[in-house]
Amino acid sequence: MADIVSQPWFWPAVIVSVGLPLVLIALTEMHNAMARRGSRAAPIVLMVRNYLVPVAGVLVLLSQPGAWEGEGTWPKVIWTIFGLLVIVVTINAINHLVFHRGEKGSWRDRFPSIFSDLIRFVFIVVGIALLFWWVWDADVAGVFAALGITSIIVGLALQNAVGSIVSGLFLIFEAPFQIGDWLETGGTRGQIIEVNWRAVHLDTGNGILVMPTAELAEGSFTNLSRSPEPYAASAEYTFATDDPPARVRALLVEVARDIPLVSPDREPAVTTLDGARYRVSIPLTSPGDHGGVLDAFATRLWYAARRAGLHLDGDLTDEWNSASRLQDALHEIAPILSLRPAEAEALASTARLERYCQGEVILRPGMIPMATRFILAGRVMLGIPSDAGFIQVTELGRHDAVGLTALTRTETISRAIALSELEVVAIPVRALDDVVRAHPVLAREIVRESENRVRLARSAMDAAGERLAPGRNVFG
Repeated sequence: MADIVSQPWFWPAVIVSVGLPLVLIALTEMHNAMARRGSRAAPIVLMVRNYLVPVAGVLVLLSQPGAWEGEGTWPKVIWTIFGLLVIVVTINAINHLVFHRGEKGSWRDRFPSIFSDLIRFVFIVVGIALLFWWVWDADVAGVFAALGITSIIVGLALQNAVGSIVSGLFLIFEAPFQIGDWLETGGTRGQIIEVNWRAVHLDTGNGILVMPTAELAEGSFTNLSRSPEPYAASAEYTFATDDPPARVRALLVEVARDIPLVSPDREPAVTTLDGARYRVSIPLTSPGDHGGVLDAFATRLWYAARRAGLHLDGDLTDEWNSASRLQDALHEIAPILSLRPAEAEALASTARLERYCQGEVILRPGMIPMATRFILAGRVMLGIPSDAGFIQVTELGRHDAVGLTALTRTETISRAIALSELEVVAIPVRALDDVVRAHPVLAREIVRESENRVRLARSAMDAAGERLAPGRNVFG
């Protein structure tokens, strides 16, 4: 027994026969655990278990004295296979540690895959050359010389192309933008949806613009999403020279403030220019809303300017808002107000016709209406803003009233939004007071309708899981 133990091959054989199964079991458990977690290192562990460790066991046995007679070829073949496996496992492990585990947005995450593939190829070539030099005593000096000369030739031939790629790569590493940002360059505005080593893909709203990173690096661009202030859409408008600038500026700000896509972090700004021109700057929640906001603003401004008696583009005419049309509207709502035709006509000196475009706000929470508006055409949505959003309560149509709280001079809790182009006749609160004194039944009808709307509001809030605030609730 002592003679066997003293043999040089005994302990290596014991290590292989006992250690090899234990190592394989340990690697199997490690691989299963990584596979359950979805780790990208699981294939590397599987390669070590299936190939590298068994070949290493064979090498341990072959390396013992007397295991192979002479300078045979097979030991070198096994050493070559083992060396190739070590190269492959090492490169995959480095690739996993350096690139696959890179945090999103880091330089490792942005590193182009083509260059990581090229680096791996160079490592493989160098590793194989060193392996053949060590195992087979091959002369690899010529290989390295040829590799260097080839690199110089390829570099000179592709100097311009490679230079553009490298400049683009420097731009990516600098990271002046990321996916989701809005860029403006050369008159083109778009949102970044993809960035790679070759190009940046911009969604312009009218197709995808593929812009080479080298072109961005060599030119200039504006990252609209990186400004410390919200991106602002600007436009210029002209009014009549007789329109008071203070009223015009107030109107422009009021119209801009009510557009849903406007940023709540900054107020719209207006600058007075020469020739009755004004520049309005509207802060946006996203640069992508630029076109939609300016379109909505221009549409709403047309209606708001006519309601305010201002003259957009110097237009001094308004054929729709005529005396005959106002008389017809007053006769139409006379039964609602319990008025005789002569009494309705007497309101023409104080009443006025108004038009609103779809989406305009007619009534907002906390507002004390200075007039009650009776709908002639169109639809209005009455609702209540809450933490959960806008809760719709009821829809108003022809001959319904908006601003019932005008008589009581109390703040409303509701918001009224035009669902379509809206035509109304507005009765100022002073004139409405006179009508109520002459016809008390109108006051009772207004109170009854207001209470009905409060009940509808309470039901809508309960359905949304919210409740009206305690106190007197006035819903208009």
